[in-house]
Amino acid sequence: MRSKTPLICLLASISIASATHLSDSLLNKVYNVMNEINVESWENGTKSIAIIESKYPDLSVFTSNTPFSVLNGLQSGQISEIIGIAETTMNNRPASNNSASARGGGTLLTDGAAGDPASLGIAILLANASTNNQQVKGVGYGDAATAELDYLLYDVPRTSSGAISHRADQAQLWSDSVYMVPPFLAYYGAYHNNQTLLQDAYQQCSLYRDTLKQSNGLWNHIMLGSGTSDPHDWATGNAWAATGMLRVWATITKSSFASDMSSQMNDLQSWIEEIFDASSGYITSDGLFHNYISDNSSFKDTSGTALMASTGLRLSTLNITDNYVPNSLKLLAAVSSYINSTGYLTQVVNPYDFTKEGTYSPEGQSFVVMAYAAYKEWDSLGRKGSNAGKDDPLGSSSSALKQFALPGISAGLISAVLGIWAMI
Repeated sequence: MRSKTPLICLLASISIASATHLSDSLLNKVYNVMNEINVESWENGTKSIAIIESKYPDLSVFTSNTPFSVLNGLQSGQISEIIGIAETTMNNRPASNNSASARGGGTLLTDGAAGDPASLGIAILLANASTNNQQVKGVGYGDAATAELDYLLYDVPRTSSGAISHRADQAQLWSDSVYMVPPFLAYYGAYHNNQTLLQDAYQQCSLYRDTLKQSNGLWNHIMLGSGTSDPHDWATGNAWAATGMLRVWATITKSSFASDMSSQMNDLQSWIEEIFDASSGYITSDGLFHNYISDNSSFKDTSGTALMASTGLRLSTLNITDNYVPNSLKLLAAVSSYINSTGYLTQVVNPYDFTKEGTYSPEGQSFVVMAYAAYKEWDSLGRKGSNAGKDDPLGSSSSALKQFALPGISAGLISAVLGIWAMI
């Protein structure tokens, strides 16, 4: 992947879209780029969720149905893309974990971040359901999911309050982890009809909020521990947190324990809205968030903005509230204008150095796919929260984008560069 970077940078700089609504053909390019450039555990985990939401929505926790009721009849051929991610994960699973006992059996992938591999857990559980615990390298999908669960519950360091660390070597909390770990705990709990795990998922959200929330309602990015620190309101981190809590909320409501956990769901809703309310005053005039939300001197970032847009629209499709629809539409319109003709999201934070601007973002590509999946469902449900479409800068239907190629850059050259890149 490192050898591809110069070409990726070139592609990421080619031709910016002039409109604010992606055509289906350009959205397909965004999807294809998403499939090509993911390397790290959390990137592939996020990609798996984006694929589920866009291609297999009946299996998403955001579906209007109950996804867990259809798992027993699921066939692997129905979710081939998810099976591919799960199989790759299993093939890269540490060999030392294969003979370990279930309790303390080990993480899905070797990673300095204890939380990130858990983002692949739902893909592993779906692979288990659709293959009847088929083995890869001598270990069944379901067994690997259980080992990942036990690793999180029993092996990973915790804070004095009981929060599961995002890091494997010390107790340190990152807002990112709220997207990675609690949704997996909740999904495993709903899948296995285990209310204790649903409660654990809720509790982890609560403990992270206790440590990371600022007085203004926004969350710090990294607190506690030593070494890396970021006690600031990172936009993507706030989006990770809000989306993770919404996924836990949605999983609880689709479980058999929803009626017993109404107070937990009310808390989660309040905490999500807290982030949206706190961030709303910082949306720039052109519809983006700065990399650090309250720091106008930091660069504008489309990646975190896209995830916030997706989550705001999901609050509407889940019938929680339509209050954040207008801002979410504004955010998504702005993000869409920064997608170039090859399908790359530009103006992004560097996913490997959150303090710097980057040229491309694997997670950002997934966020756009998630946002448009949310937008299309919102559209199909009657566009709640929109004033007859007049306050929707994306419009009521998809239309082709007019592209402006940079001087000297022809379509043939773009195709040639893409061809070279694909062969590397």
